[in-house]
Order: sequence, then C-alpha cells, then structure tokens
Amino acid sequence: MISLPVPNEYLGFAAAAGVASWLYLNRRTVRGDYAFLFYSAAYLALYAILRAFPLASATPSIEAASIALTYFTTLASVTVGYRLSPWHPLASYPGPVLWRISSVYLTYISFMGRRHLILDKLHAKYGPFLRIGPNTLSLNTPAATSVYLTMEKGEAYRFPAHDDVMGIFFKPKSKEVHRERKKLWGGMFTPNGLVQLTPALEKRTWELLRCIERRQKANGGYVNLPEAFSHWAHDFMELMKNGDAEELIYTGKLGTAMLDSLGQSPWVLDILWQIPTTKDMHQLVRLASQMTRTRVQAKELPAFRDLISYLMEGGVSLPEMERDAVIGIVGGFDNPSIAMALCCYFLVSEPHHYVKLRAELDAAFPEPLGHLAYNTLATLPLLNSTIHEVFRLGSPFFLPRVAGPGGAKIDGRYIPEGTIVALAAYSQQISPDNFYPEPMNFRPERWQPQGLGPDTKTNKAVLASFSFGPHSCPGKALAWQKLRYCLSRVVLAFDMEFQPGFDVQAFRDGILNVRTTLLEKDMFMKVSRRAGVDLDKAFATLESEI
Repeated sequence: MISLPVPNEYLGFAAAAGVASWLYLNRRTVRGDYAFLFYSAAYLALYAILRAFPLASATPSIEAASIALTYFTTLASVTVGYRLSPWHPLASYPGPVLWRISSVYLTYISFMGRRHLILDKLHAKYGPFLRIGPNTLSLNTPAATSVYLTMEKGEAYRFPAHDDVMGIFFKPKSKEVHRERKKLWGGMFTPNGLVQLTPALEKRTWELLRCIERRQKANGGYVNLPEAFSHWAHDFMELMKNGDAEELIYTGKLGTAMLDSLGQSPWVLDILWQIPTTKDMHQLVRLASQMTRTRVQAKELPAFRDLISYLMEGGVSLPEMERDAVIGIVGGFDNPSIAMALCCYFLVSEPHHYVKLRAELDAAFPEPLGHLAYNTLATLPLLNSTIHEVFRLGSPFFLPRVAGPGGAKIDGRYIPEGTIVALAAYSQQISPDNFYPEPMNFRPERWQPQGLGPDTKTNKAVLASFSFGPHSCPGKALAWQKLRYCLSRVVLAFDMEFQPGFDVQAFRDGILNVRTTLLEKDMFMKVSRRAGVDLDKAFATLESEI
C-alpha cells in the first residue's frame, strides 16, 4: 500500500472534497476551460499555503501533489463507479465499459473517421439500443428518426467560443430564433431563388468540364475527380470567390472534423479551443469572417442574390452573418462535391449503371450539349435513383439530439430527460430490414417502383442525409439541383474509366466521415469525349461570355 507524506486527516478532507465535487458536478454542466482554470488556481493556492505552513517533512510540491492526487482519485473513482452502477439512469442500456465511463472514447473514435462502422459492429453485438457514452445512446431502429422531429440540439452543437452569436447550424438560443434564421436562409432555396442561381450553376459546370480536360492533359492523361469537383463546388459559391480555394477546402474539412469529434466531449473542446491545437477551427472561423466582410463591403453586387443578400435584408448582424458563413462554406462545397465524386465512383465501378444512366439522359436530351431543363431532370427515374443510392451509401451522418423535459419513448423504451440520442444512420441505411436485397451494394433500381424484384424493401423514411424536422438542411433543394445538373452534364459529355491499378474496394474502405467526408485514396480517372460531342464549341461560347 502506498503511503503519502501527508497527515491522514488532510487526505480524508481531500477525499471528502472529491465526493462533494462529484455531487455538484453530477447535476450541473461546467465549462471545461473554466474547470481547468479553477483547478489550476486551486492547486497553486494549495501549494502556496503548504509552502507557508508545511504539514510534514516532505516538500510543499510533494504535499500539494499528494492532496491533489487523493482528491482526483476519489472524484474519478466515484464518477466511474456511478456511471457503471445500477443507479445510473442509463444502466439498463448495454454498451462497452470504456464508452460508458467517458465520452472521450467516442471523441477518439469519431476523429478516426470510422465511427459509423464501429457503431454498426457494436449494434450487431449489443442490439438496437446502445450506450456509447456516460449519457449518450445510439439507436438502431427506424423509430429513432423521430429524434430529429421532436428533440433539440445539445452541447455537441454549441459553438466553442460560448458567445451569444447565433449561427444556423449551431445550438440556437431558442427555437424561435432558429426558426426565424432558417426562414431567411429558406428564401435562397425557394423556386424563385433557385432560378436566380441557375446561370451560375450552368456556367461553373461548363467550366468544370473544361477544367477536367485541362487537368488530365497536364497530369499524364488522368485527373483526380474529387479534387476537380471540390473546386467546382467552391467556384459556384459566390461568397467563396473572396477566398483561396485550396485553403478553404483544406481548412473547412479539418475544422469541421475537429468540431464534430471534439464536440462529443464538449468539456474537452472548451479547453482545446483556447490553445493552438484547434488552429484549423480558428482559421475556418477567420476565413468565414474575412470573406463575409469583403462581401458586405463590396461595391459591386453579385450577379445573383447570394446568402449574404438574404441575411442583410433580414437585418442579421455582421457577427451573425460571419457565423452563418462558416456553415455556408462547408455545406456549400463539401457535400455536393463529395456526392459528385461518389456518383462517379459507383457508376464507373459497375459500368452498366453508367451506360443505363446515359441512355436515359440521351432519350430525354437528344442534343447532349443542349439545354438541360431542370423540370425534366427532376422526373428522370434512374438519375434520381442514382443520387438517392449515393446518399444512402455515402452519408453516414451522426447527428445527436437531446431528450427534452419528461424524456421520450422509442420502441417502448424510456429515454430519460437530458439524454443525448443519435440515430445510427449508417446502420439503418444498410440494414436488410430497410433495404433489400444487396443492402451493401450500389443498386439504384431499388428506388424505382419495380425495385429489385418482388421481395424488394426500400424504406425511404430512414434516409437521413439532410436530417428531418426543425433542424433539417435548408439547402436540400439546391443540393439536388446541383447534383442532377452536374452529373447529367458529365455523363452526357464524357466516357470515364479508372486509372489502371485503381483498387475499387480500397477506395471505398478509405471513405471516412467526421460530419465532413474525407478520402484516404485519390480517385484518378481517364475521361474522354463521347463520339460526336463537340465540347470545343461549348467552350468557345463560354469564353465569349466571360
């Protein structure tokens, strides 16, 4: 047994203080940075007292460390014991021991990018109701989609600065404030708002086709399509023309990944926000602020009403426009570009899907370089099924909510008030109970009326790519418009094949998700113009318009 160089009565007082602290902290939420400062100051004060009034023969530093060790050991022991005890409100829900003890393990798993895969394996072991944190549940049941409709966002969505600046994606001040802000955003995505965006989308997509050919020529005959799609999505965002593409894409992805993973342990994020470890998050915020200010101060207005136009007309303050711009940047370029890359990946992986999609587009648009009517694109079965299937396989989003007053009941199980709850979206989207047959395979036909045969199951209600309810993505209509148009243009213009040696399965295994999607592998392809398609004429027309 270890003997500490401090009288037992002082160690007993430290242990009692540890228990008292647990009683206080168990019922309250304390900011991590405040707790860190408090404990640092308390330790320094304890050291100063012991230096002035030593207790034993040991040095003041050892005495202070002994008392602090006793305090924190007691606090940790009581905390762990309670979280694993039958008296915890979530004691009846199974889950791995380490996950039940601390949210840090979920944070670590999240940052690795394979959270959805690990949760799927854990659900297979423990069942549909899985405890993945001291106060967090993952639910693998179709009924869990109700959490998006009835529950609010929790601390994982709080902006780490803890200021009063409202941002549409972050934890709102109130339901009413969020509703009003979402209404302003929604103006951009009405039919009239989308019509104003059409010329920019068409222009940027033609530029994308030219860019793909130029990059391929400069790179030995192959082009990294995900990179090209990222720049296409960047260029479309009017706000983002004020920033460097490479910096925005890199910073946006890393900043989003850190917010997602560290947000699972808000107290950790509180601490790290104050130190250089989170420089990518700070840089993303600075870039958004800089671009917003440049746009607001610009004398020349954009060719169409952009997001800032709607926010300014709604009387949104500059700091809040800057905060909304963070989401506008990430949501505007990241999700559409990844979806386009995955569309091409799945279609080229099984070329007969590519051939069938082109046949559908050729039938609808006999002139491949002619006008693509958006109303017609919205009615094409295979085009829309392809995008749906890409969303199913490529959007394993983890979007936690918090149970409100009185708790909630899902599939007959009671979830206590204040519990963090998340739908296991990936598990639901590949479950044979919802999508059958071949739930792991890319089969666009499953979304069509005839499905994949008489035993087909296609539970559209569990597809959570844009979330549901009050916090659903306001830009869903624009995302669909961009994907329908861009994918159609690419398929009508090009034949595509992977670079020799490309490992189809390794690429899929390397798709990581941390609210943003990261690709461990490049996807180089060889593109060639379809026979009879005169892109030079289209490019010449584009040059004359610039």
